[in-house]
Amino acid sequence: MVFIAVKRIYVAMALVPLLFTASPGARAWGPLGHHTVGAIADAMLTDKAKQAVAALLTNDLNAQGEPSGRTTLAQVASWPDEIRPTPANRPTWHFDDAPSCAAFPPAPTWCQNGECASSKIIEMVAIMKDSNADLRSRNEALKWIVHLVGDVHQPLHAAENYYEGTRKDSRGNTADRGGNDVEVALSGIKTSGAKDLHGVWDSEFVALALGLPQSAKFPTPQIVAGLVGEARQASTAGQPLDWVRESNQLARSTAYNFPEFACYEPSTVTAVLNVAYIAHAKAVVHQQLVIAGARLANLLNAAFSQ
Repeated sequence: MVFIAVKRIYVAMALVPLLFTASPGARAWGPLGHHTVGAIADAMLTDKAKQAVAALLTNDLNAQGEPSGRTTLAQVASWPDEIRPTPANRPTWHFDDAPSCAAFPPAPTWCQNGECASSKIIEMVAIMKDSNADLRSRNEALKWIVHLVGDVHQPLHAAENYYEGTRKDSRGNTADRGGNDVEVALSGIKTSGAKDLHGVWDSEFVALALGLPQSAKFPTPQIVAGLVGEARQASTAGQPLDWVRESNQLARSTAYNFPEFACYEPSTVTAVLNVAYIAHAKAVVHQQLVIAGARLANLLNAAFSQ
Protein backbone atom coordinates (compact mmCIF):
# COMPACT_ATOMS: atom_id res chain seq x y z
CA MET A 1 0.00 0.00 0.00
CA VAL A 2 1.34 3.46 -0.87
CA PHE A 3 0.82 6.21 1.65
CA ILE A 4 0.73 9.83 0.52
CA ALA A 5 2.74 12.12 2.75
CA VAL A 6 0.96 15.18 4.01
CA LYS A 7 2.37 18.40 5.37
CA ARG A 8 2.07 19.28 9.01
CA ILE A 9 -1.46 20.51 9.54
CA TYR A 10 -0.95 22.62 12.67
CA VAL A 11 -1.34 26.36 12.23
CA ALA A 12 -1.22 28.68 15.19
CA MET A 13 -4.58 30.32 15.57
CA ALA A 14 -3.06 33.51 16.88
CA LEU A 15 -1.28 34.14 13.60
CA VAL A 16 -4.33 34.37 11.41
CA PRO A 17 -7.67 36.13 11.53
CA LEU A 18 -10.65 33.95 12.36
CA LEU A 19 -12.04 33.83 8.87
CA PHE A 20 -12.25 30.06 8.52
CA THR A 21 -15.35 28.20 9.53
CA ALA A 22 -16.25 24.52 9.37
CA SER A 23 -18.89 23.15 7.12
CA PRO A 24 -22.06 22.78 9.21
CA GLY A 25 -22.35 19.23 7.92
CA ALA A 26 -18.95 18.19 9.24
CA ARG A 27 -19.77 17.81 12.91
CA ALA A 28 -18.65 14.84 14.94
CA TRP A 29 -19.45 13.04 18.17
CA GLY A 30 -19.63 15.80 20.76
CA PRO A 31 -16.80 16.12 23.31
CA LEU A 32 -18.37 13.52 25.60
CA GLY A 33 -18.44 10.88 22.87
CA HIS A 34 -14.89 11.50 21.71
CA HIS A 35 -13.50 11.72 25.24
CA THR A 36 -15.23 8.45 26.11
CA VAL A 37 -13.69 6.62 23.13
CA GLY A 38 -10.28 8.00 24.08
CA ALA A 39 -10.70 7.04 27.75
CA ILE A 40 -11.58 3.45 26.85
CA ALA A 41 -8.51 3.21 24.62
CA ASP A 42 -6.27 4.77 27.29
CA ALA A 43 -7.16 1.92 29.63
CA MET A 44 -6.47 -0.75 27.02
CA LEU A 45 -3.04 0.29 25.74
CA THR A 46 -0.09 -2.04 26.12
CA ASP A 47 2.96 -0.78 27.99
CA LYS A 48 4.76 -0.14 24.70
CA ALA A 49 1.84 1.79 23.29
CA LYS A 50 1.47 3.82 26.50
CA GLN A 51 5.13 4.83 26.29
CA ALA A 52 4.82 5.77 22.61
CA VAL A 53 1.65 7.79 23.18
CA ALA A 54 3.22 9.58 26.14
CA ALA A 55 6.23 10.50 24.01
CA LEU A 56 4.06 11.82 21.18
CA LEU A 57 1.94 13.89 23.55
CA THR A 58 4.94 15.47 25.25
CA ASN A 59 4.66 19.25 24.90
CA ASP A 60 1.28 18.93 23.19
CA LEU A 61 -0.18 22.18 21.85
CA ASN A 62 -3.79 23.31 21.74
CA ALA A 63 -5.58 24.97 18.83
CA GLN A 64 -4.04 28.33 19.75
CA GLY A 65 -0.50 26.91 19.62
CA GLU A 66 -0.11 27.05 23.41
CA PRO A 67 1.02 24.20 25.70
CA SER A 68 -2.10 22.16 26.42
CA GLY A 69 -0.89 20.04 29.32
CA ARG A 70 -2.82 17.15 27.79
CA THR A 71 -1.24 13.73 28.19
CA THR A 72 -3.97 11.19 27.42
CA LEU A 73 -5.97 10.06 24.41
CA ALA A 74 -9.17 11.14 26.14
CA GLN A 75 -7.86 14.65 26.64
CA VAL A 76 -6.73 15.18 23.02
CA ALA A 77 -9.67 13.41 21.35
CA SER A 78 -11.53 16.63 20.48
CA TRP A 79 -8.54 18.54 19.08
CA PRO A 80 -9.63 18.12 15.42
CA ASP A 81 -12.90 19.86 16.35
CA GLU A 82 -11.11 22.58 18.30
CA ILE A 83 -9.09 23.59 15.22
CA ARG A 84 -12.24 24.18 13.13
CA PRO A 85 -11.93 28.00 13.27
CA THR A 86 -8.37 27.83 11.89
CA PRO A 87 -6.83 27.14 8.47
CA ALA A 88 -5.79 23.73 9.85
CA ASN A 89 -9.44 22.66 9.70
CA ARG A 90 -10.12 19.65 7.48
CA PRO A 91 -13.93 19.31 7.38
CA THR A 92 -14.05 16.50 4.80
CA TRP A 93 -11.82 14.27 6.91
CA HIS A 94 -14.52 13.63 9.53
CA PHE A 95 -16.88 11.37 7.59
CA ASP A 96 -17.53 8.94 4.74
CA ASP A 97 -20.52 9.98 2.63
CA ALA A 98 -21.72 6.48 1.74
CA PRO A 99 -25.30 6.32 0.46
CA SER A 100 -27.98 5.55 3.05
CA CYS A 101 -30.43 4.00 0.62
CA ALA A 102 -28.56 2.58 -2.38
CA ALA A 103 -26.35 -0.47 -2.05
CA PHE A 104 -23.04 0.09 -0.26
CA PRO A 105 -20.48 0.41 -3.09
CA PRO A 106 -17.67 -2.18 -3.36
CA ALA A 107 -15.21 0.75 -3.37
CA PRO A 108 -15.52 4.13 -1.62
CA THR A 109 -16.57 6.12 -4.68
CA TRP A 110 -17.40 9.10 -2.43
CA CYS A 111 -13.81 9.33 -1.16
CA GLN A 112 -12.22 11.47 -3.86
CA ASN A 113 -8.46 11.97 -3.49
CA GLY A 114 -8.56 10.18 -0.15
CA GLU A 115 -10.59 12.97 1.44
CA CYS A 116 -12.64 10.91 3.90
CA ALA A 117 -12.27 9.52 7.40
CA SER A 118 -11.54 5.91 6.49
CA SER A 119 -8.70 6.88 4.17
CA LYS A 120 -7.26 9.48 6.54
CA ILE A 121 -7.06 7.00 9.41
CA ILE A 122 -4.73 4.83 7.34
CA GLU A 123 -2.73 7.85 6.19
CA MET A 124 -2.38 9.23 9.71
CA VAL A 125 -1.22 5.87 11.08
CA ALA A 126 1.61 5.87 8.53
CA ILE A 127 2.69 9.37 9.59
CA MET A 128 2.41 8.57 13.29
CA LYS A 129 4.66 5.53 12.88
CA ASP A 130 7.24 7.32 10.75
CA SER A 131 10.28 7.92 12.97
CA ASN A 132 11.67 10.26 10.31
CA ALA A 133 8.67 12.60 10.52
CA ASP A 134 8.88 15.58 12.86
CA LEU A 135 7.35 15.22 16.30
CA ARG A 136 4.60 17.79 15.73
CA SER A 137 3.36 15.99 12.61
CA ARG A 138 3.33 12.66 14.45
CA ASN A 139 1.59 14.26 17.43
CA GLU A 140 -1.15 15.69 15.24
CA ALA A 141 -1.49 12.43 13.30
CA LEU A 142 -2.14 10.63 16.61
CA LYS A 143 -4.79 13.18 17.55
CA TRP A 144 -6.49 12.76 14.18
CA ILE A 145 -6.49 8.97 14.59
CA VAL A 146 -8.13 9.17 18.02
CA HIS A 147 -10.79 11.49 16.66
CA LEU A 148 -11.49 9.79 13.33
CA VAL A 149 -11.79 6.30 14.76
CA GLY A 150 -14.51 7.75 16.95
CA ASP A 151 -16.12 9.54 14.01
CA VAL A 152 -16.50 6.49 11.76
CA HIS A 153 -18.41 4.69 14.51
CA GLN A 154 -21.09 7.39 14.57
CA PRO A 155 -23.68 5.99 12.08
CA LEU A 156 -24.46 9.37 10.53
CA HIS A 157 -20.78 9.92 9.77
CA ALA A 158 -21.08 6.99 7.39
CA ALA A 159 -24.30 7.77 5.52
CA GLU A 160 -26.15 10.45 3.57
CA ASN A 161 -29.56 10.48 1.96
CA TYR A 162 -28.95 11.61 -1.61
CA TYR A 163 -31.82 13.20 -3.54
CA GLU A 164 -32.68 15.55 -6.37
CA GLY A 165 -32.76 19.23 -5.57
CA THR A 166 -30.62 22.28 -4.96
CA ARG A 167 -29.28 21.82 -1.43
CA LYS A 168 -25.75 20.43 -1.52
CA ASP A 169 -23.31 18.92 0.95
CA SER A 170 -19.66 19.96 1.43
CA ARG A 171 -18.59 17.93 -1.62
CA GLY A 172 -21.22 19.45 -3.89
CA ASN A 173 -23.63 16.50 -3.66
CA THR A 174 -27.34 17.05 -3.21
CA ALA A 175 -27.97 15.30 0.09
CA ASP A 176 -29.06 15.75 3.70
CA ARG A 177 -25.49 16.14 5.02
CA GLY A 178 -25.62 13.05 7.20
CA GLY A 179 -28.93 14.06 8.77
CA ASN A 180 -27.89 17.65 9.50
CA ASP A 181 -30.80 18.85 7.35
CA VAL A 182 -33.35 16.61 9.12
CA GLU A 183 -35.15 18.47 11.92
CA VAL A 184 -36.26 16.29 14.81
CA ALA A 185 -37.91 16.41 18.22
CA LEU A 186 -37.31 13.86 20.97
CA SER A 187 -40.48 12.42 22.50
CA GLY A 188 -40.54 12.91 26.27
CA ILE A 189 -37.16 14.69 26.38
CA LYS A 190 -36.81 18.42 26.91
CA THR A 191 -34.22 20.04 24.67
CA SER A 192 -33.15 23.62 24.05
CA GLY A 193 -34.77 24.56 20.75
CA ALA A 194 -34.97 22.70 17.46
CA LYS A 195 -32.58 19.79 16.91
CA ASP A 196 -31.27 18.02 13.86
CA LEU A 197 -30.93 14.27 13.47
CA HIS A 198 -27.15 14.35 13.21
CA GLY A 199 -26.85 16.53 16.27
CA VAL A 200 -28.90 14.32 18.58
CA TRP A 201 -26.77 11.32 17.58
CA ASP A 202 -23.64 13.35 18.25
CA SER A 203 -24.63 14.59 21.69
CA GLU A 204 -28.06 13.94 23.20
CA PHE A 205 -27.98 10.18 22.66
CA VAL A 206 -24.41 9.95 23.97
CA ALA A 207 -25.33 11.58 27.28
CA LEU A 208 -28.45 9.43 27.52
CA ALA A 209 -26.49 6.26 26.74
CA LEU A 210 -23.96 7.04 29.49
CA GLY A 211 -26.53 8.28 31.99
CA LEU A 212 -24.90 11.69 32.24
CA PRO A 213 -26.24 15.25 31.97
CA GLN A 214 -26.07 16.96 28.59
CA SER A 215 -23.46 19.34 29.96
CA ALA A 216 -20.98 16.53 30.71
CA LYS A 217 -17.72 16.63 28.74
CA PHE A 218 -15.97 13.58 30.19
CA PRO A 219 -17.27 10.23 31.44
CA THR A 220 -16.75 9.38 35.11
CA PRO A 221 -14.05 6.85 36.08
CA GLN A 222 -16.78 4.42 37.13
CA ILE A 223 -18.46 4.64 33.73
CA VAL A 224 -15.14 4.17 31.94
CA ALA A 225 -14.34 1.10 34.02
CA GLY A 226 -17.63 -0.51 33.03
CA LEU A 227 -17.16 0.34 29.36
CA VAL A 228 -13.60 -1.03 29.37
CA GLY A 229 -14.91 -4.32 30.73
CA GLU A 230 -17.26 -4.52 27.75
CA ALA A 231 -14.57 -3.35 25.33
CA ARG A 232 -12.27 -6.23 26.27
CA GLN A 233 -14.91 -8.55 24.83
CA ALA A 234 -15.63 -6.46 21.73
CA SER A 235 -14.58 -7.31 18.20
CA THR A 236 -11.64 -5.33 16.89
CA ALA A 237 -11.72 -6.96 13.47
CA GLY A 238 -11.64 -5.16 10.17
CA GLN A 239 -10.16 -2.08 8.57
CA PRO A 240 -11.53 1.49 8.66
CA LEU A 241 -13.69 0.97 5.56
CA ASP A 242 -15.21 -2.14 7.18
CA TRP A 243 -16.10 -0.01 10.19
CA VAL A 244 -17.71 2.53 7.88
CA ARG A 245 -19.75 -0.23 6.28
CA GLU A 246 -20.98 -1.35 9.73
CA SER A 247 -21.90 2.21 10.70
CA ASN A 248 -23.65 2.73 7.38
CA GLN A 249 -25.81 -0.32 8.08
CA LEU A 250 -26.69 1.10 11.49
CA ALA A 251 -27.67 4.38 9.85
CA ARG A 252 -30.04 2.46 7.59
CA SER A 253 -31.48 0.21 10.29
CA THR A 254 -31.64 2.69 13.17
CA ALA A 255 -30.70 6.35 12.60
CA TYR A 256 -32.92 6.80 9.52
CA ASN A 257 -35.58 4.38 10.72
CA PHE A 258 -38.51 6.66 11.53
CA PRO A 259 -41.83 7.19 9.69
CA GLU A 260 -41.05 10.64 8.29
CA PHE A 261 -37.87 9.49 6.55
CA ALA A 262 -38.03 8.86 2.80
CA CYS A 263 -35.19 7.65 0.63
CA TYR A 264 -34.16 10.09 -2.10
CA GLU A 265 -36.38 12.83 -0.67
CA PRO A 266 -35.41 15.91 1.38
CA SER A 267 -36.88 16.28 4.85
CA THR A 268 -39.72 18.81 4.96
CA VAL A 269 -41.26 18.22 8.41
CA THR A 270 -40.07 17.90 11.99
CA ALA A 271 -39.75 14.19 12.71
CA VAL A 272 -40.79 13.13 16.21
CA LEU A 273 -38.47 10.36 17.42
CA ASN A 274 -40.54 8.18 19.74
CA VAL A 275 -39.57 6.38 22.94
CA ALA A 276 -38.77 3.12 21.16
CA TYR A 277 -36.50 4.89 18.67
CA ILE A 278 -34.66 6.70 21.47
CA ALA A 279 -34.15 3.49 23.45
CA HIS A 280 -32.72 1.74 20.38
CA ALA A 281 -30.51 4.72 19.55
CA LYS A 282 -29.10 4.77 23.10
CA ALA A 283 -28.21 1.08 22.84
CA VAL A 284 -26.52 1.59 19.47
CA VAL A 285 -24.53 4.59 20.70
CA HIS A 286 -23.39 2.66 23.77
CA GLN A 287 -22.29 -0.23 21.57
CA GLN A 288 -20.47 2.02 19.10
CA LEU A 289 -18.56 3.91 21.79
CA VAL A 290 -17.36 0.62 23.26
CA ILE A 291 -16.33 -0.83 19.91
CA ALA A 292 -14.61 2.39 18.83
CA GLY A 293 -12.57 2.47 22.03
CA ALA A 294 -11.53 -1.16 21.63
CA ARG A 295 -10.59 -0.69 17.98
CA LEU A 296 -8.63 2.47 18.70
CA ALA A 297 -6.61 0.68 21.37
CA ASN A 298 -6.04 -2.30 19.10
CA LEU A 299 -4.89 -0.05 16.25
CA LEU A 300 -2.39 1.82 18.47
CA ASN A 301 -1.17 -1.35 20.18
CA ALA A 302 -0.44 -2.87 16.77
CA ALA A 303 1.23 0.30 15.49
CA PHE A 304 3.61 0.42 18.45
CA SER A 305 4.17 -3.32 18.88
CA GLN A 306 7.75 -3.25 17.53
